[in-house]
Amino acid sequence: MRWFAGKHRTIVRLQPADTIEVSAAGGCLVLLGVHYADGAPERYLIAQLSGREPEPEDHFWGALLAALADGPVDGTAGRLELSPGAAFEVLARDLTREYVPATDQSNTLVALGESLLVKAYRRLESGLHPEVEVLQALEGTDAPVPAFAGAIRHVDSAGRRTAIALLQQFVPDAESGWEAPIERAAACLRRGVVDEGAVAEYRHAGVVAARLHAALAVTFGTRPADAADGRRWLGTALADLEDAAALDPAADRAAPRVRAALEPLGHAPETPLTRIHGDLHHAQMLRSGGRVLVVDFEGDPTRPLAARRTLDTPLRDLACLLRSVDHIGSAAARRAGRNPEAWVAAATRAVHAGYADAGPVAIEPALLEALELAKECRELVYAHRVLPEWAYAPRLGLQRLLDRAARSRA
Repeated sequence: MRWFAGKHRTIVRLQPADTIEVSAAGGCLVLLGVHYADGAPERYLIAQLSGREPEPEDHFWGALLAALADGPVDGTAGRLELSPGAAFEVLARDLTREYVPATDQSNTLVALGESLLVKAYRRLESGLHPEVEVLQALEGTDAPVPAFAGAIRHVDSAGRRTAIALLQQFVPDAESGWEAPIERAAACLRRGVVDEGAVAEYRHAGVVAARLHAALAVTFGTRPADAADGRRWLGTALADLEDAAALDPAADRAAPRVRAALEPLGHAPETPLTRIHGDLHHAQMLRSGGRVLVVDFEGDPTRPLAARRTLDTPLRDLACLLRSVDHIGSAAARRAGRNPEAWVAAATRAVHAGYADAGPVAIEPALLEALELAKECRELVYAHRVLPEWAYAPRLGLQRLLDRAARSRA
C-alpha cells in the first residue's frame, strides 16, 4: 500500500475519529486514527460497504455527492460539506455512472460520468489543502490545469476543516503516468537514433511548466528569496542527503561531492519565489489530443501540509521535471538494453529550451543543479522507504548529475 505512510512504524491502536453514513449507497466513510508506538498519529479515509471498499457498481461516490448537494451530511463526531466550484453544475451532470480510471495511486480516483473526477485523499491532515487552494485560485485563468469543480471537506466538532476529496474535470482517454513515456524512450533507444521528434514531448513539457509558473506568479504574486529561505533550503537538502547516505551505499560514497554541490542553495538571494506545483514530474501531465494539463497539486506528500503551501522557486519544479526525464531514460534503458545517455541529454536540453522560451524566471545553472541534486537525494529516500525496486533510477540519476557537473567544471 503505497498510500500508507506509516508502514515503517509500529501501530499500537486504531481509533475511528468519525463515521459518516452514506445511506443511499448503503455504506460509510470512516476517518480512522492510526496511533503508533512513536511520534504523532495519522488519519486515513476509509470508504466501506459491508466491510469492503466500494466497487464502481456500488455507486458510492455519486450517492455521496448527491446527498451533499442537498446540504451537509452529519457523522458521529463532525460533518461533511460540499464546496462547489464554478464548474460543478456543468461537470456533475451524471452522478449515476462511476468507474476507476487508474489504479496503484496514492489516492482514490473515481470518474463520475464522462466529465467529473473525484480524487479522495487517503491520508488526511487538517488545514487548507494545497491542491484545493491552488486549483480554486487558478479558476478562470489560462493555466494548463483541469477545471476546478469543488471540494468535499470534513468539519470536526471543534470546527477544524479537512479536505477529504477534490472535484475536478475528468479528461477521458488522456495518457498519463510513466508507462507510455518509458516505452517511447525505449523504442527510441532500440532504433539508436535520437532526433528532435523523439524528444518533442519534453520540449512541450517545458513549455507547459513555464505556462503553469506564469499563471501561479500572477495569481499568488512573487517575492525575492532572502537569507532565511536559503538557510532553510540548504538545511533540508543536507538532511535529505544524510538520510539518503544512511540508506544507500552509493549515496554515502558520493556524499562529500553532493554536499559541496548543494552549497548554492544557501546563497540564492533575490531569486523570485511564488507558489509552485511541488512535485512536477512528467507523469503528472495529462496528454490528450495535443493538449497537456498538469494534475496532482498536493506537493511532496512526505512534507507537512503547511510546508507544501510556502512560496518557493519555480526552479524546484523544473528540477523535479528534469529528474523525472532522467528516470524515464534509466527505466527505458533497462527495457531496451541500451545506454540512455544520448537520449537523456537530448530530452534534458528539450525541457530547458521549452521552459526558457516561456518561463517567468531565468534558469540559474548552479541553483538548478543544486535543486536537482537535492531532489535526487529525496527520491532515493522515498524509493528505499516506499518503492525499493525503483531505487536504481535515482541512484543512476545522482551519478549522472555528478558526472555532468564534473564535465562542466573540467
